Amino acid sequence: MTGTACAGPLPDLSGFDLAALRAIDHPVLAQVIEGMVERVTHPAEILNAFDSGVS
Repeated sequence: MTGTACAGPLPDLSGFDLAALRAIDHPVLAQVIEGMVERVTHPAEILNAFDSGVS
């Protein structure tokens, strides 16, 4: 997989809250936020997967 150069500087999103970030229409950001929401709403599944992988 080859990377591509950014068209310009990345925006500073540090002042945004999660509600504002969810309103931004960007496919990668949407996937990242969805993953964060999934981890918060289903933490037991993630801990179970972690415990299953530890020997």
